Amino acid sequence: MRTALSALALAAAACAAATETEPKTAPSAGERAYQKCYSCHALEPGRNNLGGPTLHAVIGRKIASEPFDYSPALRAFAVANPVWTRDLLDRFAADPEQLVPGTTMLFHGIADPAERGALLNYLELASDQTKASERSLP
Repeated sequence: MRTALSALALAAAACAAATETEPKTAPSAGERAYQKCYSCHALEPGRNNLGGPTLHAVIGRKIASEPFDYSPALRAFAVANPVWTRDLLDRFAADPEQLVPGTTMLFHGIADPAERGALLNYLELASDQTKASERSLP
């Protein structure tokens, strides 16, 4: 009986150790930040049927270049700033109205720089994963 209890204790300890080393399935900080965007912005390429244009490959993309009805303010902003750089997108995510006065994007912004950084990393990763899966299609 004593040997059986010892074996059971060892098995329980091994299971607990294995559980501690398994990856967590909780969403990343960037994925959580994206939850503030997803009702208006998709991540799939060409999906512009929500309240805003897709965020697929937004970093490095020409501003106001997706088939979408952009505000006059954003179209004017695009003339002076032709491409969404990481810095520009970070500033826009912080306070859209301050960067582009007159924008029709109804979002107050993300004040926390770390949260914005995580969001931008997530957008890049999601875009890279979509591009990779498109390349692997027959």
